[in-house]
Amino acid sequence: MGYSRRTVLGLLGASVGLGAVGAARHSTLAQSEVSEQQPTTSEAARQTNDGESGTAGDGTPSALSRRTEDVMDELSWFAGEYDDAIAALRDSADDVLAAVSDHGATIQLSDTVVERLDGETDRPRLDRGWPYDIWWDEGQRRWRYVDVAWQDPTDEVTDETPLSASAVADIRARTDAFVDTFSAELDPHFTGLAAEESFATATVDTIAEFNRRGDIAMVVAGLVRLYEHYEALSSAAYVDDSLSDDPVRNRLAGYLSAPAPTNTPALFEVEYWGRSGDTHRAFVYGDSVGGARRDELYDGEPLATIDGSTGDAGGIRLQDAVSELSVSAGRVDRCYVLVNEWDRPDSGYYSAELTSQPIFVQRYESAAAASDVYERLLDRTDISEAAADVTLGAADPDAWTPLRFPHQGQPWSAVMRQTGRHLLVAGVARRPFEQRETEVPSTRWTAPLELSWLWTTTA
Repeated sequence: MGYSRRTVLGLLGASVGLGAVGAARHSTLAQSEVSEQQPTTSEAARQTNDGESGTAGDGTPSALSRRTEDVMDELSWFAGEYDDAIAALRDSADDVLAAVSDHGATIQLSDTVVERLDGETDRPRLDRGWPYDIWWDEGQRRWRYVDVAWQDPTDEVTDETPLSASAVADIRARTDAFVDTFSAELDPHFTGLAAEESFATATVDTIAEFNRRGDIAMVVAGLVRLYEHYEALSSAAYVDDSLSDDPVRNRLAGYLSAPAPTNTPALFEVEYWGRSGDTHRAFVYGDSVGGARRDELYDGEPLATIDGSTGDAGGIRLQDAVSELSVSAGRVDRCYVLVNEWDRPDSGYYSAELTSQPIFVQRYESAAAASDVYERLLDRTDISEAAADVTLGAADPDAWTPLRFPHQGQPWSAVMRQTGRHLLVAGVARRPFEQRETEVPSTRWTAPLELSWLWTTTA
C-alpha cells in the first residue's frame, strides 16, 4: 500500500526517522550479536536466501550486489575521505591564488595599461578564437578588486615581457597541480574534472600568448580571470553548490535510485556507520527533482527529519526498530535508508506526508560471513518466517524472506535477503504482511521501494 509518511511512521510505532548519530552509539546488542549457538539452518532456508554468494551463474557478482557495493563504497568515502578531499582542493586553489598574487606583483604597469584595464581606452575584443573571454564589462575594473599588490603605474615603456618564462611555468604548474588534486581527491565522485582541465590549459595558454606579444593589459586580465576562478573554487558557496555532502547530489543519487527512469522523483535519507566509527548522514537526490523541490526542501518547520520526528513524542527510530536484525560480528559497515516519494513540490516542505519506506543494509567481510549472519538470524527462536508471499525488486523478486521479529515486546515484520556480502532488510513495520496485501494495488506498500536500487535488474 502507498502509506503516507505519517502513516508509515505510525505503523513503525509512533514515528520513525533516521535518529541522531550520537544516539545510535548506544543501541542495545541484539541476541544475534551475543549468541554463541552454531547455525543449523536447513537447506530449504539456504535456497530461500537466493544464493548466498550473490553471484550470477558464471561466478560474477550479481547486479544487485554490485549496486549495493557501490552505495556502501560511496557512503564510506563521504564518511571517511570527503572532508580531507575538500581541504586538499582548497589548499591547491590557494596555491594558484598565491602564484597569481606573487607574479602579478612583478608586472610593471604604465599609465596607458591602467587606462586600458579601467576600460577608458582601447577595450580589447577577443574575437580571434580565444577560448575564454578574460576581459570584463565596461566600468567593472575587476583587476582592482583581486588580492594582488599591483605596482604603481609609471610613464616608462618596456620591451620586456610582462612575466618571466619561469613565472608562466610556475602558474601553469600550480593550475596543473589543482587539476591533479581534483582528479585524485574528487573524481569520479563529482563531475567537473574535464572542465577544470580545459579551463586551466586554455587560460594559461592565453596568458602565455599575450605575454609573448608583450600585451601587459591582457596578461593582467588573464591573471585576474585565474584569480577569480580559483578564489570561487575555494569558497564555501562553490562547495555547497557543486560538491555538497548534504544534500548529496553526486553519483550516489544514481546508485540509490532504480535504474529505469520513473515519473516520481525520489528523496533519500541516509545514515552510514563505518567500522572505525566514521559516520555520514544526509539527504540525497538527483537532478530530476527539479528546482521547485530543491528550493522548498529546507523551508518551514519539518514534521519529520533525518534526526527523527519533531512532531510526535516518544518516536521510534529506524535504527532501534531493526536492532534485533543488526549483527556486528564480521560486519564492515551499515547504513539506514528512507526512500521518499517526492511527488508534490507544491507541498512546501519535505514532510511527514511524503510516502516512505525504509531499507537497512549491512555489509560483511565476505559472502560467507553474510550467509552465516543470515542463517543465525533465521535460527533464532524469537525470529520466524512469516506466512506471506512477498515479492520485491526486479532481480529474483522471490528471494526475500518475510520475517517476524520482536521489538519492545511486540511482533514486527520485515523482509530480508542476502546478496553477495550484503544483508538487506526492507519493509520494516508493525503491520503484518497479510494485512498489507489487502490494500488497493495503486497504493501498494512497495511503491517507494520501486524508486530504489532494489529494483536493479539482472543485467
